[in-house]
Amino acid sequence: MEILTLKTFKAVVDEDGIKGAAEKLHTVQSNITNRIKKLERELDTKLFNIIGRKLQLTPSGRQLCDYADQILQLEYQATSAMLRNKDSYELIIGMPETFAAVHMPLALKQLKLNHSEIRAKIYTDTSDRLVLAVLNNKVDCAAIGNAPKHQDLVVIPVVREELMMVTPLDSEHDPVLFVRDEGCGYRTQAIIWQQEAGRGCDELMLMSSADGVLGCVAAGLGYTIIGKNMVVGSRYEKSLVMTPLSHGSKQVQLSIVYRKDSPLASGVLTLAKLLTE
Repeated sequence: MEILTLKTFKAVVDEDGIKGAAEKLHTVQSNITNRIKKLERELDTKLFNIIGRKLQLTPSGRQLCDYADQILQLEYQATSAMLRNKDSYELIIGMPETFAAVHMPLALKQLKLNHSEIRAKIYTDTSDRLVLAVLNNKVDCAAIGNAPKHQDLVVIPVVREELMMVTPLDSEHDPVLFVRDEGCGYRTQAIIWQQEAGRGCDELMLMSSADGVLGCVAAGLGYTIIGKNMVVGSRYEKSLVMTPLSHGSKQVQLSIVYRKDSPLASGVLTLAKLLTE
């Protein structure tokens, strides 16, 4: 049973199908199909059933999935431990785009200057997806908002960010709440505020970036709920008004999360310390 085959099997499970697995592993769908068939022949059991147009794990598939998690975690630990023993090693840090823009640059600069043995590599995604990325060893740690409690995760609070209602300076705005994609911590807080403030009828408009959200608000197209630090220093700051929230959470807790059994914990703790400073 090869590591690559197990990674392929897990990718099919995690990405909900052959197509998603192929995109994740940067290969063609036929390679994914052939690896799964090879694994089924090797184990002499069927791992997936086709229900409608979707793949569903068989009882044997679910059992293998548990073992695959353990095997791939050990493979990650072994590889990371060997790399950690060298003079320098790579630390893959996951973070939302907003965190990368506001909170991370100074910490990364200090990391490069004072801890040259750690080579930081950045991976951006939403907070929700970053939790899965940490658990699946896609990243070594992640900076996220409102980290969930999980038995396999260590959570280190690093920054508390004040939330603001942001509206345009020079014009009335439409009853439209601009937010990021699903999984964004700011989006979650914005929707909670919307319901508690009795504005559940306001239209929800999705944007792919925080800069896009602020640009639309500055143009008078609506309003948003977002961290104060996202507005301060932005190119739209002088065109916006920030008002402290009167409903829901007034702040969002930003934390570094990593797996409890990570061989790179010392590097993660170094990064967390720089962020708190």
